Amino acid sequence: MEREWIMKAPKNPSTQPRLFQVIDMEDLVPPHHILRQINEAVDFSVIHDWVAPLYTEKTGRPAADPERLLRLMLLSYLFDHSERELYEILPMHAGYLWFCGLDFESVLHPDPHHPTLPDRTTLVKTRKRWRQHGIVDRLMTYVVDQCIAAGLVSPDVHAAADGTQVRANASIHSLREVKLAPVETLEDCLARTAREDEQTESSEADRDPDDDPPSPSPQSGERAHAEERGNFRGTTFSNQTHRSVTDPDARLYKKGKGQEAYPRYLVHDVIDVRSRVMLSRKASVATGTAERETSLEQLASIRFRHPSITDKAYGTTEYLEALFAQGITPLVSLRRKEMEEIPTWKRRAKDPAQEAQRQAKVREVQIRNQARLLQQQGGYRSIQALRTRCEHVFAEGKECHGLDRARSRGLDAMEEQALLTAVVQNLKRLCRFRKKRGGTGSLACAKTEFGAGSPARPPVLWRQMAGRMASKIRHEGSLCPINSPAF
Repeated sequence: MEREWIMKAPKNPSTQPRLFQVIDMEDLVPPHHILRQINEAVDFSVIHDWVAPLYTEKTGRPAADPERLLRLMLLSYLFDHSERELYEILPMHAGYLWFCGLDFESVLHPDPHHPTLPDRTTLVKTRKRWRQHGIVDRLMTYVVDQCIAAGLVSPDVHAAADGTQVRANASIHSLREVKLAPVETLEDCLARTAREDEQTESSEADRDPDDDPPSPSPQSGERAHAEERGNFRGTTFSNQTHRSVTDPDARLYKKGKGQEAYPRYLVHDVIDVRSRVMLSRKASVATGTAERETSLEQLASIRFRHPSITDKAYGTTEYLEALFAQGITPLVSLRRKEMEEIPTWKRRAKDPAQEAQRQAKVREVQIRNQARLLQQQGGYRSIQALRTRCEHVFAEGKECHGLDRARSRGLDAMEEQALLTAVVQNLKRLCRFRKKRGGTGSLACAKTEFGAGSPARPPVLWRQMAGRMASKIRHEGSLCPINSPAF
């Protein structure tokens, strides 16, 4: 076999780049890159109409391009970059610049007559202003409607509701005891102030001006530092007695007995278990009942009728009754599988309050038995196997998009982070779906209005969905009838 010889490369002490280079930004982005797919799937120019009422037409300085600001926000959450880190990477990343409609010259040598990169402080202030006027929430609705119009989300949705905890951007050492101001009259306050002033004047008159102030002992200095950092030995914390001075909206929270309580928020999802598209996402203050209360609000706001798949934390009688009242079929895994006997009494109660309590007990047992009847049916087990996709969605948001910890402080900022994370996750699913089925996305959607301030939706598709939903409701009504007189 003939041996192949390779000549040694000459040693080059320095690399001299070309003085003039002609670069096409379009050629630097691969054809199947995620940024190119998102750019083809969704039309982000609708942001101009949404933010038009927030700006004036004749006065003030020229504003930055809102579509470019939106694309910068999506880059930050899609690749889990902080805003400072994003602006450090932007000048050397061709894909990021191309996605924002920029090039290397626009960053290195800005020209006011050509598109330029907005300042980082402009991005921060714009994001806060959009948050206050509901632009981020409107973007979430728009992306979900694009997934529905593309066919990714089917009309007969099987939804799952679940929640997860997110660490707040606050340390455990920022907790301070809540001290209520004493209630006193104006006369008492003036008298107390006068006494304090007299004591201060007398102490200053008795002190010798030549005396130096006493130096603190090392033990007192260490004690003061420990108090500043938070010495928690022998101290009991609760949300009723302590608050974080860094983020007052955060609450001490833990889900399991083995966990440590930290300042946290809760993020709640309602997803389509088949496509894993987030139909709704909200952030709330961490409380024991927040998951059930927020999921009811989310389910009531969604236009479609969803058979709900939830975990055991949602198996309370009040939650099941609220779902039945909304016409939603709850598929909840209850701990007790056996049917409960309906309580009976030998004698009728003479007290109306006692009779009302008995009727309430009967109603609660019937509601739980109705949920168990649904759990025993065959269709329940096939859908219940998909409930873990809620956990997959949360894990993706935390591992890939920075949802494990709050970026900013405050409930509004946490809501914005949760929504933008859900937007980029839905965009990834829409792009993956478009690979399998071409001709989908915003360019394939009809530009018809079906409500004030709502995104476009094809009328033919809407009629098809209405018919399928009606047949689904009739079918489920025969399977699990809920007769109001029985309750």
